[in-house]
Amino acid sequence: MPGAAEKHTVRFIPSGRGRAQCPANPDYPDGIDLVMTEHAEKSCRVDLPYPAPECGSWLIVCAECDMRALITAAGRPDDPKSVTLPCKVATVHPPQR
Repeated sequence: MPGAAEKHTVRFIPSGRGRAQCPANPDYPDGIDLVMTEHAEKSCRVDLPYPAPECGSWLIVCAECDMRALITAAGRPDDPKSVTLPCKVATVHPPQR
C-alpha cells in the first residue's frame, strides 16, 4: 500500500542470542510475507528490513491507529520480509459459520 511505510515505525529488538544456531527452512529461501488480516476490512503492508541482523524481533507500530505487532526473526533467509497488519480502527469481522 503506498504511503504505508511513512505511517509505521519499525524497530529491531535483539534477543541477546546473537546469530541463529539452527539452519533456515529451505521452503523459504527468499523470506516470508506474513499476512495477519484474514477478516480485516482495512490493512497495511509493511516491508521489513531483510534479513534481520541477528535473532530478535521487529516491533512495528502504526502512527495512525496504534496497531502494534512483534514479529520474530533470526537473521536467516527464511526471515519475514513483510507483514500485512489489520487496521486497529477498522471493523474486524469474525468468520461466518
